[in-house]
Amino acid sequence: MSYFKIIKLDATPSTNDYLKTKHRSNKINDGDLVWALRQTKGRGQRENVWESDEKSSLTFSVYKRFETISLGSPFLISVVISLALVRALEQLNIPDLKIKWPNDILSVNKKIGGILIENFFTGEKLKASVIGIGLNLNQESFSHLPHASSLKKSGGDHWDSQEVLEHLIPFLESALFLTDFKSRRELMEAYHNSLWRFGELSCFISKNKVFKGLIKKVEADGSILLKTENEEKTFTFQNVKMQYDITYL
Repeated sequence: MSYFKIIKLDATPSTNDYLKTKHRSNKINDGDLVWALRQTKGRGQRENVWESDEKSSLTFSVYKRFETISLGSPFLISVVISLALVRALEQLNIPDLKIKWPNDILSVNKKIGGILIENFFTGEKLKASVIGIGLNLNQESFSHLPHASSLKKSGGDHWDSQEVLEHLIPFLESALFLTDFKSRRELMEAYHNSLWRFGELSCFISKNKVFKGLIKKVEADGSILLKTENEEKTFTFQNVKMQYDITYL
C-alpha cells in the first residue's frame, strides 16, 4: 500500500505552488505528491531560487493533512523529513551526511538538498502542510554556489531521478504517516545526532553581524540555543542564519 498518489509533470513553475493552488480550490488529497521534471521558479528558504531539470535534479512536493494529529510544533515535520532523507541517502552510500540547521541536507560539508515547508492553519491549529524537497543529483559545476554539491559529486555515480524518488518514497511515507509525533525527545535526539557542527564552534549572522557560537541545542520549536563568548542565547530561524564559512574560526 502506498500513501502517496504521484502526479508527474513535465514542467511547472513550482511544485509547492502547484499543491497550494489545489489546496485552495479544495481539489487535493492527503498524500498527493507532485513531481516535476523541470521546475522553473522553484523557491528555497529565504526566497532562494531553485531551478532544475530532469537530468541534474529531483524536485517534488508532498501534501499532508494534520487535522487528526497532535503535532505540538510544526518544526517536527522538518525534523522527520530531514531524518528520512538522511537515512534514505545513507542507503545509497552517499558519504558524510548531515543536517545543517534548520533543514539543509549536506554531504561532505556541502549542500546537496533542501526542504521548503509551507503550513496551513485554522486559528492556531495546523491543518495541512506542503513539503517541497529538492535534491541535486548529477550537476557537477556550481561556479556561483561554492557550498553546493550533488549526489554525483559526493558518491561518484550518475543518478536517475525516478529511481531516486522511488527509493525515497518509503522513508518519506514512514516519516509522515507512521511517526509518533508525541515522541519528541527521541525525534530531537535523532536530529541532534545528524546535526552539522553540533557542539562545535561555528559562524552565524544576525542583523548583518557575524559572530561565533557553539550549538548547545535545537528545541522542538526549531529555535537554536547558542553559546557565544559572553552568554547563552536562543535564536529563531527568522533572526539568525548559520554560515558555511568557518575558515576564520
